[in-house]
Amino acid sequence: MKNNINFKIETIIDEYSNYAFKIVDNIVGTSLPYQDKEEIVSDVFYLLWKNQNNINVNLKSYIASIARNCTYTKLKNNKTTFELKEEIIDKDLNLGNDEVIDKMFLVRQKLQELNETERNIFTLYYVDGYKIKEISKKLKLTSSGIKIKLYRIRKKLKEEIL
Repeated sequence: MKNNINFKIETIIDEYSNYAFKIVDNIVGTSLPYQDKEEIVSDVFYLLWKNQNNINVNLKSYIASIARNCTYTKLKNNKTTFELKEEIIDKDLNLGNDEVIDKMFLVRQKLQELNETERNIFTLYYVDGYKIKEISKKLKLTSSGIKIKLYRIRKKLKEEIL
């Protein structure tokens, strides 16, 4: 998008507003009312317009990143927490209700087996929506160390649960 004179925000909004809303809705579920979700989507396109000269990546992925960040910011500002939703797990894993409950129990059990630092990192990142740099400052660890720990936690959970 860099140096693109023909940046037409109306066309982009028409084309990508449903996409942005779906990202927001998948993250917050029922934690926020519909009006707040619409407000987040509006913020996404405002930030897109405001930063149009700095965009040098795929537009769709840029919109997705802004949508995720705006959603996590809104949740953080509202002090809203969200939990794993059975319907999301069911959709992603194609499991029945009993299997979903078993998987959720197993995830919680495996999270309790992590050491305190790993559990804190996982919770701050995936539940509270903090960014890696924020977690790094808060826990006084390097950003690359946080990324490595998150990767290892995901890998461990994936191997033991799926």
